[in-house]
Amino acid sequence: ILYLRFTSKAPKDLINDVVARLKQVGIIIIPTEGIDGDDKLLGLTTTQSLLENEAEIVKLVKPCRTNDVNIKQIMEHFSIATRDNFIHVDENIDTNNERFYDSLGLFTAAERVLLFQRMVDSIPALDAYHQSKNHKYLTSSLKTLGYVDVVCPAHIPHLREYILRDTMNFMTDPPVQAIRNYYGENVAFYFAWMDFSSKWIRVPGFIGLIVYCVREYRGDTVDTCDLTPFVGIVTFFWATIFNRFWERQEASLAYQWGSYAVTDRDVLDYGKRANFKGETRRSPVTGRMEVYYSPSKRKLKCSVSFLVSMLFLILPCILMILFMNMQGYISVDDAKRWEMDKGYSHPLYFPVFAKLAEPGRIFDASSWKCFVPVILRPLMVNFMNQMYRKVAVVITEWENHELIQHYRNSLVLKRFAFEAFDAYVVLFYLAFYERNIHLLRLELVGAMSADTFRRMLTESAIPFALQKLSATKNNSSTKKDDDKGAEQNCSAEVDMDEYELFDDYIEMLINFGYITLFASAFPLASFITTFANVVEYRSDCWKLSRVFRRPSVVKNNSIGMWKHLLHMIVSLSALTNCLIFAFTSSQLQQFIPDNYVKDQFGRPALRTGAAEETMLLMLGLEHSLIVLAALVKSIVPKVPQHVRNGISKRDYLHQALLAKGRLRTMEAAATAQYNLEKKQKLSVKRMNTT
Repeated sequence: ILYLRFTSKAPKDLINDVVARLKQVGIIIIPTEGIDGDDKLLGLTTTQSLLENEAEIVKLVKPCRTNDVNIKQIMEHFSIATRDNFIHVDENIDTNNERFYDSLGLFTAAERVLLFQRMVDSIPALDAYHQSKNHKYLTSSLKTLGYVDVVCPAHIPHLREYILRDTMNFMTDPPVQAIRNYYGENVAFYFAWMDFSSKWIRVPGFIGLIVYCVREYRGDTVDTCDLTPFVGIVTFFWATIFNRFWERQEASLAYQWGSYAVTDRDVLDYGKRANFKGETRRSPVTGRMEVYYSPSKRKLKCSVSFLVSMLFLILPCILMILFMNMQGYISVDDAKRWEMDKGYSHPLYFPVFAKLAEPGRIFDASSWKCFVPVILRPLMVNFMNQMYRKVAVVITEWENHELIQHYRNSLVLKRFAFEAFDAYVVLFYLAFYERNIHLLRLELVGAMSADTFRRMLTESAIPFALQKLSATKNNSSTKKDDDKGAEQNCSAEVDMDEYELFDDYIEMLINFGYITLFASAFPLASFITTFANVVEYRSDCWKLSRVFRRPSVVKNNSIGMWKHLLHMIVSLSALTNCLIFAFTSSQLQQFIPDNYVKDQFGRPALRTGAAEETMLLMLGLEHSLIVLAALVKSIVPKVPQHVRNGISKRDYLHQALLAKGRLRTMEAAATAQYNLEKKQKLSVKRMNTT
């Protein structure tokens, strides 16, 4: 089920002690293949009875048969005493998904990994030789001391290949249920969201295509087309409804997968972090000793982390300014116009770099050479993102969060803020500082195209090529073939990189921002994304199967922080599209031409005294969109009716069982009292007779 690999610094005595300790608690050591007798890589598994015992301890929620005629099945905590009610009961088990269950039809491949991971992670360290400071568990201590570098699930080749083969079939829906049964809820929620968004995005994509065709037929531009502003409004309402219905789909999947919970504490993964440090004190709630860290100290550290992140944003700002000069967005003509209009020189104009975009130069803005900086900038941005990624991990660890979910949320928020700033800063500058709709559209097209090709290249093609090159060098002398013909040797599988779901989420959210935040500037963005998502979905699944080792199973009930970031982007899109409509472009001029005049450079400008009226009109439209979006959310419930019915059925059966138990207890008590009184009467009668 799991691999455990020791590092070169792990002494032989330590390895023997760990193996003995694992065997002592019921862990079975499996001889691994493809490592030439090296005992530093262990294959670990256990018995079915221990997995069932762990499932009862962690209160694993699974479909369960009932004795009620009207309610055939509910979601219930697993119990060994009633295990027969959990076997072969899942309605989602069909011919295809049955292969992901064990021979009893009880646990999926992902559930077996989840339960076994928790068993291994809960093994206590025996003595000070194993135990590091603030780590009382064996695996976390060994990792902290540098004796173990990998503890990961083992791939099951025929299941992995089935998922990949089914995903690559463009004629069928992606196998979300199979992905959940093999990789777990955390990975499955991402692919479910990708599948859901790929279908829903066809609506704004189709509308954007119609508006584009009408505009081309009439000979309008994005500035003069009176239909383009409505694309921004429609996209905002689409995104609002999309988020609400995704929440419904999310709740439905969480209930179906047994991870639906009222509070975060009910989800198995939401526990304390192994790296959490603090002082020992007696809990005011339980009275037991616990590790405590002051929330005020953590808030202070979070404030310092915020300042550190702000300092790191200086570098993307400098890079953005230099590349805008090299791309010709800020030219000598812009600098002259700025000086004539404002009375002072352009603050972002750097002649040394701006001259590189002049005709005949290396980045000639009037030829194909202009695409060179467009391609170079995403590569530089990706480099900075990778650099800040390490910084974010360090400062988030320093914040010392107690819960795993709080740690993840803090890390996601930092990295999203940094990478979103990198992606959008140029677009916001062109839209609301330069107010140049044509350059904004050009940058959007370049950014979306470059990001798509960059993802395909850096996340799939290059890692796969490097992996193949490394495998060829390592196995040039011997190459082990399996009867199934698809298995890799164990060491090659463990040597793969760790899969990080954040990278896939951030790319999709950045692209979601391109679609929603700037819909009035580039209506075709959603249409292009419709096809890009189809490829992205399959590319991510291929990458997960071929480039990375199998990720640890995490039982989640949602996409977590990413859902809140989606809501934030949609709320902001109401403002950005209204600003583009009113000030960046001439779209509003098509409806109220009397408010506009031509400036000295021939560009549309607001008439004197019309700025206040235009601003009020824009703010009124933006506030109206927000109010209508809130109305839509209040009408459409977040949780579907069938989920609420399922929860109510479980509560009803529990209350019925309690009522029956109470009645049996009362009847037993009454019978006992009757028998006691009868015995006392017989005793009195005998005494009287005597």
